[in-house]
Amino acid sequence: MQVMETIILAVYLIIMTAIGIWFAKRAHSSEGDYWTAGGQINSFVGSFAFFAAVASSSSLMGAVGSGVALGVPFLLAYGFGAVAIPSFAMFLISGQIRRTGVKTLPEFFKKRYGKSVQIVAATLVVLSMTFYMIPQLTASGLIGSYVLGIDYVTAVIVLGLGFTFYAALGGMWAITYTDLIQGAVMVIGMFVLAIIILMDHGGVNSLIQDALAVDPQFGSITQPWMSYFGLFIAFLWFGIVSPSAVMRNFAARDAKTARRSALGACFLYVTVFIFGFVIASAGASLGIADSLENQDMIFISVIEHYMPAVLAGMMLAGLLAAIMSSADAMLLAVSAGIAHDIYKEHINENASDKKVTLLGLVVMVLASVVGIIFAVNPPQLIAVMVGWVSGAMLSAFGFPLVLGLWWKRTNTAGALAGMIGGTVAFVIMALLPFALVSEHLISAPISAILTIGVSLMTAPPSEAVQLEVDRYHTNIDA
Repeated sequence: MQVMETIILAVYLIIMTAIGIWFAKRAHSSEGDYWTAGGQINSFVGSFAFFAAVASSSSLMGAVGSGVALGVPFLLAYGFGAVAIPSFAMFLISGQIRRTGVKTLPEFFKKRYGKSVQIVAATLVVLSMTFYMIPQLTASGLIGSYVLGIDYVTAVIVLGLGFTFYAALGGMWAITYTDLIQGAVMVIGMFVLAIIILMDHGGVNSLIQDALAVDPQFGSITQPWMSYFGLFIAFLWFGIVSPSAVMRNFAARDAKTARRSALGACFLYVTVFIFGFVIASAGASLGIADSLENQDMIFISVIEHYMPAVLAGMMLAGLLAAIMSSADAMLLAVSAGIAHDIYKEHINENASDKKVTLLGLVVMVLASVVGIIFAVNPPQLIAVMVGWVSGAMLSAFGFPLVLGLWWKRTNTAGALAGMIGGTVAFVIMALLPFALVSEHLISAPISAILTIGVSLMTAPPSEAVQLEVDRYHTNIDA
């Protein structure tokens, strides 16, 4: 057991849990408070919350691990796509979807296309967000087993249930304000680690030379071009198609605040990948990647090599922050998908807000348990797992969502065809021997063609729906 690191992580978890308890009463007072923090989040807090929701274990441990294992071009493809997430979302959906006045992504699909699309969307949200929990839990298990000196499976269970507790209690209020802290911890921790590394190696040039001297393949292209392009596209679209990220727009005070939050998140993300490149270079210079059972552990190895115990504990808390800040947002999306979009909308329309939010709490715990079961034997590198989920969500939601906001002619039949067809195409591509993390380069265009083609071949939406689309592009909030 790493004693100092354990103490710091324990204190950190206690603080996060206390925030969840603090907001519990407020969060459970209404559905709006539980799912969207009452739409009262300002742009400063929203910037960190958006950033923290997107900057998962993949952005830290996964990016560094894959950068060392697959070469720095893989990390750069990931980084350029990830940095563009908030700015791409800012222009394409942030203001428009905030003006819809909905609480969840499936609820938007209901408002725009009808109940049938909402049911399909809610089902896909639950499946995709539950699977997305696996890389987060994998990372928590790796950190916990190293720091606490316990086996990986026990660490996954303990930490997984730990961050589920505060998210389930405090809903979006707790998640947003814990994300403010977690985002700051991530950025500051990576900044300090990067500075220590650069001072130790005598600057950027010396660091890169040291990395290449130990691992000549560090700067090499190791994958087909489609893998790099596919990774870039998957993460570029993440802030648009991920329900956990989209829900941040619903929590903003208004459309302008949603856009400002996305812009602030973009600047925060730039810093993370600059520091991430430095950390990956240091990891390559250690020359231990091939000796690790799991190459995502390279980040932790760098922390322990360069930092004293106190700072190492704080940086490990930063890694845990990346996991928790994304996992809680995913849990909230799963919870909303079942409790609000399926139960309240289609099973018991008269259910009280307290009953729905209580069901949401139960769903979060169950979703966490399912994720833990799958995380016991994770299938791939963290970054690769996240790339798969991002590609699947792009194939399902990307074009029905964006066209629904921008093209009045998109109709229910087109949205269903695009959503289902894109998902089926992605699954088929994933089962075929294809370039790593590039399945959506085929399945997403199929979704676009189906959405547009079927919409044009069937009756247009009602006049009321088309006028509603026009309002998404005005300065009038719902």
